[in-house]
Amino acid sequence: MFIWDEKPKTDFRRAKEQRRAMYKKEIEERAALLLRLGYKARDVKARLHKSVDWDFDLQDVPDHASEVDRIVDDVYKRNQK
Repeated sequence: MFIWDEKPKTDFRRAKEQRRAMYKKEIEERAALLLRLGYKARDVKARLHKSVDWDFDLQDVPDHASEVDRIVDDVYKRNQK
């Protein structure tokens, strides 16, 4: 009857896609920052893998964990001088 009595509709598929995009963007931004700070790609990959492992230590391995190397490689290729 009232709006606060109604359960909000959630599109779980869209929410999952948005969450995955958010995590990928975060990894891209961290990789770009570490690139600007002068870190080598292999060090950035190791650091970001550890970060993702720590973030999801008590949960299942996230989908984006397997994409860290590819994302870092893409960031470094885009920003080569």
